[in-house]
Amino acid sequence: MESPLILAIETSGKTGGIALFKENLLGEVTLLSKESYSNIIFKSLPFVEKNLNFSLDSLDYYAIDIGPGSFTGLRIGLSILKGLNLVYPRPVIPVSSLEVLTVNFLNYPGNIVSLIDAYSKEIFFASYKWENFYLKTLIAPMCIPLKDLPLYIDTPSLFLSETLEKWRDFLKSNLENLFLEPPFSPHLSAGLVAKLAYIKLRQGVAELKSAESLLPLYLKPSEAERKRGLKIT
Repeated sequence: MESPLILAIETSGKTGGIALFKENLLGEVTLLSKESYSNIIFKSLPFVEKNLNFSLDSLDYYAIDIGPGSFTGLRIGLSILKGLNLVYPRPVIPVSSLEVLTVNFLNYPGNIVSLIDAYSKEIFFASYKWENFYLKTLIAPMCIPLKDLPLYIDTPSLFLSETLEKWRDFLKSNLENLFLEPPFSPHLSAGLVAKLAYIKLRQGVAELKSAESLLPLYLKPSEAERKRGLKIT
């Protein structure tokens, strides 16, 4: 069977962008400014189509990082996806930003802990392990106080985050030899979103959604929602 063509969207972290993937990464546009994600991503599509010699009509799937992460970024990413889907409707493969971080160390043999800053002394946290290109979830994504993280760690683990330096001293002090630092700083990118979606498709574990039904994985209320007394259940 011919390899599927995937258009991936990443807007949850420090950088955003789009990527085109078919067995391998064909091309990627990376952006730094959340304020311009929407405009620039839409403007980038004709450039990508022309330079990679493909048509949006030929897409098989969309893939998108649904979070957790920036509330503004996640909303923008879903808006872009839903706008594209109105013209080119396709199944969507949603992935978590905590999963995407692990693709920086694909098939690392040990446990991986993914962390994303939730602010207010909280973190978004999950634990995974790669087994023969299958990403096994050891601890499902959750939002916890940073001080509680050591309660969940009982084996040496590779800690991945775009902002690991923020917690490095705490982790070294409280986890000692259970804290393993990566040799380079991991990142979130549309290319990694696409690669993870492709792996999930090949493994037969991709969760296919419609763009209309897709919701962000917030794990905690936004500041505005907290002021109104709303909770994430």
